[in-house]
Formats: sequence, structure tokens, C-alpha cells
Amino acid sequence: MMRLVAVCGIPGSGKTSIIRESCNGVKFSFIANNPESQDMIADISENSDNFPFKSPCARIRQFQFRVDMMKEKNPELLIAEPPGNCLEVSSPMLNQIYVNDKSISLGPLMTVIDGCNIDKEISKRTTEGLRMFNMIDESDVIVISHSDLIDDERRAFIKDEISKINTDAEVIFCSVVTGEGMDSVKERITGDCSYTRPLWN
Repeated sequence: MMRLVAVCGIPGSGKTSIIRESCNGVKFSFIANNPESQDMIADISENSDNFPFKSPCARIRQFQFRVDMMKEKNPELLIAEPPGNCLEVSSPMLNQIYVNDKSISLGPLMTVIDGCNIDKEISKRTTEGLRMFNMIDESDVIVISHSDLIDDERRAFIKDEISKINTDAEVIFCSVVTGEGMDSVKERITGDCSYTRPLWN
């Protein structure tokens, strides 16, 4: 059974860098949300692909199509960065698989957030803020990037802000500079942690 883990987040949050740092040495295939991310991972993944189109109305179909293409290559682990940066690209995409494809084991829905900007990004009053709010609300694991730039007071603030939205989410502070959190991210991706917040059950 192929394991699929979705790693979401707004552009520039550090998704690809964290995947590369935490999963170097792991056998996995990869679906990137842009050619640049695919290039960053190509040398350490068994197979890689990227989403060629960004049409919002086609995102769920694109995701399913790319996953089906990769499944034909029989990878044990598939890591995917869904296209776009809003709710439509995370839980609704996984729910199509959760409901219809029992040959895939769904790992946790992970969202990467830049820890230096989290207070500016979460708000129901702006489009980007609402997208961030929804991504946190639907995620199993929240990875806070650039943790080397975050002091203890700010870490406590971030945890508190996330808990106001999603009390069940696990928060991992992560830095590709210091290596903090990389083993934890790797364990969530490769271990038995599963998708636990489906929209349909």
C-alpha cells in the first residue's frame, strides 16, 4: 500500500527545503507544486513530477491525476506539495482519496508556516489570512519553519495562536539551519502517523 503525505503551505514558507533536509536518504517519490521545487528534490527522490497548471477549478482533479500517475510506479512513499495555497488544495484533495481509494494509506496533512510571519498571516479579514486559518484548521501537523529565528516567548505565542484554531494539531518547530525538528518531521512523514481530520467520515 502506497503511503501519501501532503505537505502544504503558502509559497516561500519552506516546504521543499524542509522535505529535502528531513527526508534525504529516504526512498520516496515527489509531486512538486512548481518546477523549481521539483529541481530541488529530483536528486534525492526516486521519481518526481510537478503540477503544470494552476487553475483553481482543476486543482482537485490535477492532484488525483498526478497521484494516480505516481501510483503506477509503485512507490512505497509519495510526498506531495499540492498546488496553490488555500483550503481547496489540502483537505478536499485528500478527502477524494480518503473516500474513494483504499489502496492508499494517508499520512498526516502537514502545513508549513513561516514562524517569523505567523501573526501577520492568520486573519479571517484578509484572503491570505483566511487561507492560512483554514489550512491550520484542517491540518494534523503544523510545522513552524525558521525556528532558529524564534525565541521562547514567540514560540509560546505561536502555540497559543494555533491552539485557538486547532486544539488537536501537533506543532513542530523546525529549522534547516540548526536541524531542529527534522527528525520529528521525518518520523511524521515516514512513520505510522495518519490523516485524522477528514471532512467526510
